[in-house]
Amino acid sequence: MDFAARRLAPKRAELTALLDQIAPGGCVVKRRRLPGGLGCRMDVLDIRRADGSRGKVTLRRFVREGHRFSTPGHVAHEFEILRLVERAAVPAPRPILLDSEGHYFGVPAIVMSYLPGRPLFPTTNLGNWTRGLADVLRQLHNVRPERFDLSLLHVQLRDGMRARIEQWRTEPLVDPLAVDMLSVLDSELHQIDFSGPTLVHDDFWSGNTVASRGRITGIIDWTTAEVGDPRTDVSQCRIDMVLSHGPEVADRFRDDYERLAGKRLEHLWYFDLYRGYHAWPQYEHWLEGYHDIGLVHLRPTEVGERLRAFLHRAVGEARTSQSTGSG
Repeated sequence: MDFAARRLAPKRAELTALLDQIAPGGCVVKRRRLPGGLGCRMDVLDIRRADGSRGKVTLRRFVREGHRFSTPGHVAHEFEILRLVERAAVPAPRPILLDSEGHYFGVPAIVMSYLPGRPLFPTTNLGNWTRGLADVLRQLHNVRPERFDLSLLHVQLRDGMRARIEQWRTEPLVDPLAVDMLSVLDSELHQIDFSGPTLVHDDFWSGNTVASRGRITGIIDWTTAEVGDPRTDVSQCRIDMVLSHGPEVADRFRDDYERLAGKRLEHLWYFDLYRGYHAWPQYEHWLEGYHDIGLVHLRPTEVGERLRAFLHRAVGEARTSQSTGSG
């Protein structure tokens, strides 16, 4: 598969072959690339069907060569996740066609229903934004093993987190903050209660949602969805909010989620550190995706300072918990 070439727009002959399958006799009136996505090329196809009606679909091509998410097996797995999410009535794109072997475009691809809108990163009315994200995330977390068959999903709870921490311990550490975070993660995992697993998106942030007229209409990019602790999604979104807006907004999102859940999220500092440890060495790379969706004002130095302060605070919360025995 020529992955480098496939980062470009799909060819007309390829789209014609695809339409023969999903809209026989139809044609593509307009094609538009969607921004974002570090490992995929996303295009919206505006289709005129044979009967003259119009409709849009999203074409997702997996163009990151050698990446495990670009393998036929993983792309087929993601398609099954979309089917599960559809059955659970979580707002998300509806799966239409799977091409895991790359028959149409030379790389694995999925065709999905189109969700109108774009990721929302407001500078005003932040309360509406954080409440909307908390609300759609609560809908996702209502998908529980006792209500739905989640057996196709990887399970990432205490044992999986312990394995990840052990892997991190084998890597050289030069940053004192990373040393502190890993020490807390290693020593405090035993006290975390994992008794409420749910469906977890695993990369939940505003960039993986679609909003129209200020209202979130769906969640996208289900590549790494799994069964896990819902606090991992809350903390991942908090980390991204720290990068884009700052810790005060991240705390507002936590408060909104807790109000909707009707309970406090115990030991959230642990999950902030767990997701933050992964983000700390990579946030500059993540900024490429932020810039692609229009947040070009974000600069590595400023963002790094915000993230460092947030993670230092979480380490302090951990130490307070250790000394008082509280969550």
